[in-house]
Amino acid sequence: MVLDLIETLFLSEKRENLLILLLNGPTDIKKINSMLDVSSSSILPQIKKLRESGLVHKDDNGTYELTTIGRLIVENMKPLSNMLKVFDKSDLYWDDRELNTIPEELLNNIGDLGEIELVVPDLDHMYEIPEKLISNTSDSQEMSAMLSFFHPDFPRFYKDITNRGVVLDLIVTDSVFERMQNDYEEEMKTILESGNTTFLICKDEVKAPTFNVTEKCAYISFFNSQGRYDHQDIITFEDSAVDWCKELFSYYRELSRPVNE
Repeated sequence: MVLDLIETLFLSEKRENLLILLLNGPTDIKKINSMLDVSSSSILPQIKKLRESGLVHKDDNGTYELTTIGRLIVENMKPLSNMLKVFDKSDLYWDDRELNTIPEELLNNIGDLGEIELVVPDLDHMYEIPEKLISNTSDSQEMSAMLSFFHPDFPRFYKDITNRGVVLDLIVTDSVFERMQNDYEEEMKTILESGNTTFLICKDEVKAPTFNVTEKCAYISFFNSQGRYDHQDIITFEDSAVDWCKELFSYYRELSRPVNE
């Protein structure tokens, strides 16, 4: 019985997508076809299997909806389904990531990252700030950033952001702050004196990922399993990913202190 249910839920992408669609409320076959971009002939056999499993009900008007049991199962299935899709997208990347520093609640919801894109620079641009980070934050009005490793272009990058009037919340580790303060006095002066910037420092031992989150995207650099940055990043434009990163930033903000302490 349990194995049959698992097969029903996860061995058909059409069934899985339909269940998640019905989680938003009852709908008819025309809307199902339109929303899932499927034909009636391809989706009706899947609906039949879901009805036979007691997960979906069809009323006299031809409207499909989740049963009570179906709703309970799908509400708990969705986070797992999302997580599997995230890990399946770039499984070799995730196999070598350090995720233990992510708080458990957020780690359990890492599927909120949604549709991710792996960003790996070519050798000619290995030591530059990735173009995808620059281009996808150029028109932002607000940004939260956590820096756990130093990049020589970071001071100029965040100086330019503050000069554009972007509301910037920035957390850096002790070692990153020391390097920025000692070697980039002009940039640091601009950043720290900006009325739109909040600047905090956290301990190196926190081992947080480096990430930038704006209104429309999240750009994340997880350390690899050896605790090093290997120039492999991910970017995602999902609303749920933006919310996830903002919660992650709030977590590290609680572990941080102002510059003058």
